[in-house]
Amino acid sequence: MKPRLFLIFTCVLAFWAGMFWWLYHETADNNLPHGGIGGAGSSSAGNADSADAGQPKLTSGQLKDAVMKALNLPAGPARMKAVLAAFEEWAKGYPDEAMSWGEDNFEGKERLAAMQAGIGIWVAKDPASASAWVDGMAGDASKTETVVSLLTTWGGKDGQAAAQWLLTQTNPIFRAQGVQALADSWSKANPADATKWAMQYYNDTQDGHAFQIAIGNWVKNDAKDATQFVVNLPAGDGQNIALNNLVLQWAAVDPAAASNWASNLTDERQREEAYVNIVDSWAQWEPRKAANAVNGFTDEDTQYAAVSALMDHWVNSDAVAASQWINAQPPSPMRDTAISSFSNGLFFIDPTSSLNWTMAIQDADLRNNQLVVLGNAWMQYDPATAQIWVQSTNLPADVRAQILGEETTNSPAAQPPADNNNPSSAGNTTGITPDPNQPINVTFSTGPSAPPASTDSNDNAPEPASVTPAAN
Repeated sequence: MKPRLFLIFTCVLAFWAGMFWWLYHETADNNLPHGGIGGAGSSSAGNADSADAGQPKLTSGQLKDAVMKALNLPAGPARMKAVLAAFEEWAKGYPDEAMSWGEDNFEGKERLAAMQAGIGIWVAKDPASASAWVDGMAGDASKTETVVSLLTTWGGKDGQAAAQWLLTQTNPIFRAQGVQALADSWSKANPADATKWAMQYYNDTQDGHAFQIAIGNWVKNDAKDATQFVVNLPAGDGQNIALNNLVLQWAAVDPAAASNWASNLTDERQREEAYVNIVDSWAQWEPRKAANAVNGFTDEDTQYAAVSALMDHWVNSDAVAASQWINAQPPSPMRDTAISSFSNGLFFIDPTSSLNWTMAIQDADLRNNQLVVLGNAWMQYDPATAQIWVQSTNLPADVRAQILGEETTNSPAAQPPADNNNPSSAGNTTGITPDPNQPINVTFSTGPSAPPASTDSNDNAPEPASVTPAAN
């Protein structure tokens, strides 16, 4: 081919190639959102559309129609999921309109869920408007749930502002629920500030729930800083309460570390109270080790309080193991306190065994008072069975009369014993009102036995605990 013809052929080919390229991209651009090269799908549109970033592509009416369409589905979990998805999209772009419509038109669970989801979206973008809208809600249960959702989100972003708004709430239910939600979310984001606020809230209101939540979250994430905060508080009741909450929460995640730390406390009262709280928390996870720690306490008051807390948990998780531990203990006020708490807990599932265990208490005042309290409770909902037990059991005459409601001339009504040697016993003999629907025909497999003659035998003793509280 001659050079001139080749040049002409090349130019024609280039022309048609350019035409095809232009036609292809012109057609593609016409299909982009907002039209052509300037649409949202083009990288060159970034600066032009930056002012509209985050704005809804649909109108409020269109988003409302999507919610209405979802509501036409059959009622149930699938519809609720679709409704919430559509409603959340509406709330992202037009929260005021969406929330106002949802409050008036949703029903049942969908209303509760929509209010919680919508306010969480709104407060993340505009806390002032969202909180003002909540102020105008009707004061029903849905407002409580909405307040909780509002503060859960707000507390993680600006706890101080959320706390200021919360203090404007006069309804005690809204405030009580809101305080706990705020303390939880705020302490996860900023534990130091949240705990300081919660401590001040306790000082002002005597409500310690917020502090318990805040210090609990803090000690889980950074035990060193949390303990340092408590140690540096001014000495007094406030510090003692803070310390007890700290140890209680710490023992739930690391009882050994909490015990080691508590053993170094120089204040005797703080140390002993810390041990009781450690046992209370430890018993929920490893009651045998908690029980062994109780055996190591040398202060009687601490030991009585700790064993009562131990039994409160152990009787519910493994009553047989708890009873075996009691049977292995030598006669002592501590053993009586353990039986008292154990029988109280057992009463709700097996009143017959409960009162049989009460008969094993050696302290006569504690035993008789608890027999009367439990016997009276039993007589209230199953008098026939209770009477059979009373008539077949060798009871003191005045105890029998008080349980059966008979006249007595020299026996006052049973009261919790004022035993100075066993201060925890009064707390173990408060009245019990069992659920009448609870079964009473459960037979407990392990009953009380005579206490061992001496403490030399350790055949039934639990394995040694990894941490033993320091002796005074």
